[in-house]
Formats: sequence, structure tokens, C-alpha cells
Amino acid sequence: MPGLKELRSRKRLSLEALGYLANLDPATVSRIERGVVEASPRSTVALARALGTSVARMRQVLADSAEEALSREPGP
Repeated sequence: MPGLKELRSRKRLSLEALGYLANLDPATVSRIERGVVEASPRSTVALARALGTSVARMRQVLADSAEEALSREPGP
């Protein structure tokens, strides 16, 4: 399943544009994309609406992005 960045890119939206559409700070969108922070329920709904997808799909996209970010972290 594509990540948030890929969904945003498919819609040809910059971080700033997606932030505007979702009423979120572009830096927050970036942190969510990279899996640095977890999206709040409100942010999840806002991102889903801005990208024209369902909330359920957005939850899965965000969960997959967070899992991918964890797998990139260096081990002990």
C-alpha cells in the first residue's frame, strides 16, 4: 500500500498544499509522513478528506508508514 508521501505525490500536492487543504502545519504533515509523530484522529480525518480517500484507508496508510519508519531505525 502506498505511503502518505506517495498519495500526496499522486495528487501532485506539495507539503504546503496538503497542509493547507487539511488545515495542518506543513511541518506536521512532514513529520507524519516520515513516521516521526503519530497523526491524531482529527489529523487522520483531515488528511483523508484532503486526499479524497476514506478514513479507514488513511489509518492503514499511516500505520504502514509508522511501521516502515520503525524498520529504518538502527538497531542496538
